[in-house]
Amino acid sequence: MELVRRIPPRAGGLLIVLVAAIFVGLGVNDVLGGWVAIGIDYLPMRNAAQALLAGHSVFTDPLFVYPPTAAVVLLPTALGSLTAGFVAWVLAGLAALVLTAAIVTRQAPPGRRPAVFGVAIMGLLGGVIATRSIFLGNLSELLVPIAVGALLAFRRGRWLLGCALLAASLLVKPLLAPLVLVPVLHRQWGSLVKTMVPGGALLLLAMALVPGGATFPSVLRYCLTGTNLHGENAVNNLSLRGWAEGQHAPHLLGVAAAAVTLVVVAALVWRRSRTGDPPSPIWLGAVLLFGTFLAGGISEVHFLLIGYAIVLLHIVVDRPPALLFVPGLALLGMPDAYLTVLLGQRADAQSWLVGAEILLLAALLAAPTVKRTAPAPTLIPAAA
Repeated sequence: MELVRRIPPRAGGLLIVLVAAIFVGLGVNDVLGGWVAIGIDYLPMRNAAQALLAGHSVFTDPLFVYPPTAAVVLLPTALGSLTAGFVAWVLAGLAALVLTAAIVTRQAPPGRRPAVFGVAIMGLLGGVIATRSIFLGNLSELLVPIAVGALLAFRRGRWLLGCALLAASLLVKPLLAPLVLVPVLHRQWGSLVKTMVPGGALLLLAMALVPGGATFPSVLRYCLTGTNLHGENAVNNLSLRGWAEGQHAPHLLGVAAAAVTLVVVAALVWRRSRTGDPPSPIWLGAVLLFGTFLAGGISEVHFLLIGYAIVLLHIVVDRPPALLFVPGLALLGMPDAYLTVLLGQRADAQSWLVGAEILLLAALLAAPTVKRTAPAPTLIPAAA
């Protein structure tokens, strides 16, 4: 312990960065080193883009479960060879995660930035959720900096910017939809109207003009009920209902656990939002996301990249007791092989990831209330 105390913060932080970089390199090499295996979540996006170019329904591939506006945005994925396109897509996702780590790190005091950056890239690029997400080629990785940027904008009182980022993300993938409740609970109606109404109009236009776009409501219902993550594939669903099905537990157990989680989250959020000074938008966003992941119909491993980043942002900006979050973050950010050593060779991945979600949500709910927003900068000097 005495040796640990003598290590300067910058030196300790740089050591964390070095260790994280090693695991990040190993993980990226597994995806892109040598022969490249195309991610199963990349193929439906490319198929939808190619179908759009050919004038066919963008939902011809049943695994394409995004809004029709996403098919328009994803048109570049139809170009070039399959392998080159996937490599470019993975690199874009890695760049988005590095950008997220940089945004979170910038909020920390200068002396702590190396350590924060190391912890961020370990979890986002080198840990278990990263290694199990990057090879899939899912676009959730591109939403991580958007989620962090939106909540940081809310924290600084820049509600219009944050709502605009959210509205744009919903046109590509409605994963961040729970975050819309942050400006709702803070009564930022003007910012919501100025961003969500144009976003909704674009979605309706795409449903009318994009081939197959009118079937999007049924696709959305399919997503809300857990997509194809049922039966043998239920072990990949990290919601409480998915865990119950994956572990062959009674269905009623999963439903009851989800209901209890929903009631507890709703009650505590309502209680804190009714106080004179509502809690930080970052805390609120993190609670809403983890509550949705657990109580909703579907949660996948790449969703947790967003959760990890937002909790880390909450720790850095709002400064709750960091020790509360260490167990949950460790279960998400520790390399897969070390988790196996820690939890045992027969450790069940679904259980430990759902357990990490529960630990982080519990830590968020147990942490002391923090202030809503930082003071907005004034443009007019106060009178003397």
